[in-house]
Amino acid sequence: MTSYSILVNTCDKFDDCWEPFFKLWKEFWPDCKGSLYLNTEYKEYAYEGLSIESLKVCERNNFPKTQRATWSQCLKWALEAIEDDIVLYLQEDYFLKDTVKNEEVEYYVSLMESHKNIQCIQLTDQAVVADGDSEYKDLNKVKFKQRYRVSCQAALWRKSELLKLIREYEDAWEFEEFGSLRSEVLESEYYVVDTNYVKLNTYEIIPYVFTGIVQGRWFEEVVPLFKKYGIEVDFSKRGFLKDAKKKPFFKRVKYRLNKLPKIVRNNRELNLLRKKK
Repeated sequence: MTSYSILVNTCDKFDDCWEPFFKLWKEFWPDCKGSLYLNTEYKEYAYEGLSIESLKVCERNNFPKTQRATWSQCLKWALEAIEDDIVLYLQEDYFLKDTVKNEEVEYYVSLMESHKNIQCIQLTDQAVVADGDSEYKDLNKVKFKQRYRVSCQAALWRKSELLKLIREYEDAWEFEEFGSLRSEVLESEYYVVDTNYVKLNTYEIIPYVFTGIVQGRWFEEVVPLFKKYGIEVDFSKRGFLKDAKKKPFFKRVKYRLNKLPKIVRNNRELNLLRKKK
């Protein structure tokens, strides 16, 4: 019997996503056998008929409410609280839109259980660039040199691999970008479902909206989905992505300038990793 956990990564200010997320989860993945965790900071959440453990990672780690933990700190604390070696990573705005292929998820979990070299299996065609066939059925190798080799889309991860990649000072975007470079140096073996087999809106193992909230605003695709399943949301509180204003020029420049020392720090670390190898 396969054993794995599902980590729904979130934070307390996204609690307006939890009700629609789990209502759709109950609708489209009733035969899920994985242990279900919600990565909250301080809040508790429950949905009738589902066994959800709210991790409350900041409370668990005595982090003061007067400060804000980083995205990577919260992810690290969540992984440390989960016992299973294999974790399906999702986010609170990956709203399911059709039936999940549970048998296929469990097949890939069992594949990772029997092949310890597999550190990650990306379950969608929307995350990474493939680089040729592999010895495993319907899986391609993930290309080493690409900007987002580490992707936060739906994927099965070995918990130990994620913990190797995490740096507590990074946000989600830095984790993907700089973590991708670290994974390349570490030569970690990642795989992705064959794109001749899994295709967005044609055949998906975990069919979900990519992604429900962008730049803090609702992505319009969720509206007909929520309406179809009787999910009521006050969209005015966040607004819609189409109404988002372009960031002022000086803010874009400031962002790039603030990124420079992070790039320097990352390059230093990559050099140290290479020397250790």
